[in-house]
This record gives sequence, C-alpha cells and structure tokens, in this order.
Amino acid sequence: FNDAVVLEARPGTFVYRRDDQSNGLYGIVSGAIGIEGGHRRQSPLLGHIMRSGEWFGIKALLHGGPRELTYRAIEPTRLVFIARTRLVPLMQKDPTVAVRVGQLAEIGNRLGAWIARDLLTPDASRRLAAVLYRVLGAGEVEPDDPSGFWLTHQQLGEMANLSRHHVGRKLTSFEAAGWIACGYNRVRLRDAEALAAFAYGDDEA
Repeated sequence: FNDAVVLEARPGTFVYRRDDQSNGLYGIVSGAIGIEGGHRRQSPLLGHIMRSGEWFGIKALLHGGPRELTYRAIEPTRLVFIARTRLVPLMQKDPTVAVRVGQLAEIGNRLGAWIARDLLTPDASRRLAAVLYRVLGAGEVEPDDPSGFWLTHQQLGEMANLSRHHVGRKLTSFEAAGWIACGYNRVRLRDAEALAAFAYGDDEA
C-alpha cells in the first residue's frame, strides 16, 4: 500500500483507546501491542499481547464507529497504519482485498476463542503455561532482543488471573524444566513444543 504510514510507539503509549473513532488498520512490524478490554461495567484488563506480523483495528473497515478495545505498546513498537478512507474504496473495487479483510476478521474470532479457552483451564499451572505460550507468539515469532520478549509478572498475572507471587513460582518451575528462560522483565521461549504439550495436556499436572 503506497499510502501506508509508518508509526513508532514507545512502551506504555496508547495506539488508540476504547471509544476513539475507528480510522484505519494497523499492522505490527516489530515490538508488541497489548489488548485491553472487557464489558463496559468492568475495569478493562490486559487480555493478550500481539506480536510482529499481526494486524488490528479491523472494525474500521467493517462498519466504523467507536473502537471497542484499547491497544497499548508493550515494547518499543513499529507499526504501519492504513487509513479507512484508503482501504474501504479498495475493498469495494477489488474483491481480493475484501477477502483479505474478511480473513483478518476470522483470525480475530479465532484469537478470541483461544483466549477464552485458555482462561477456562482450571489448573493454574496449565492456564499460565497456555497464556505464556500464546502471548510469546506460540513459537512462531522471534523476539527483537535475543534476551527475550518484554513481559512482567504483573502482566502475566493479569492475563492468567493469578497473583504475581503465583506467577513467579510457576515461571521458576517452567524455567527449571527448560521450557523458558527468564531475565529481568523478559521471557524467552526455549522449548515451545514442550510448553504447549504441558499447557494443553490432560495428564496429571
């Protein structure tokens, strides 16, 4: 897209907030974006962290209106932005573009179902492992820094509905098993398949 704009976002910066006007589509070139949301009667919570190669803001291309979720940079992040005024005419003109946008919506639906299922895992260790596997890119994304992705105990606790203390103890056991490597506010996947096998297994935890 010739009209795409490259944006830089510092950690903690809002890309947009709930109720902002839907003005376009964003793609993550590098870094990480946290998704915060919930029912309007609830305080929004961090539910997921998106990594490079993912897109968000699809509502702008479907029917516009106010945003439903809040997106905030977790790491130093580079984005591409394509305005709604540019993409909607392309969708109307070229069915291939419309199909691609529809695929993004379907990916979003699958992600929502994945998040919900992870949180229905009753065992706390497996639930944390499932959340960790998902927010670290499921073994398909390399961190921008060799020491790992930016990720705090507080963020993981919020996403997995666990205390920071509980998260710390579980991460220590995951590291001892060789599944991850932890640094200061950083986590690197060492054995994604083994972490996933534990997270989604049904043997004794």
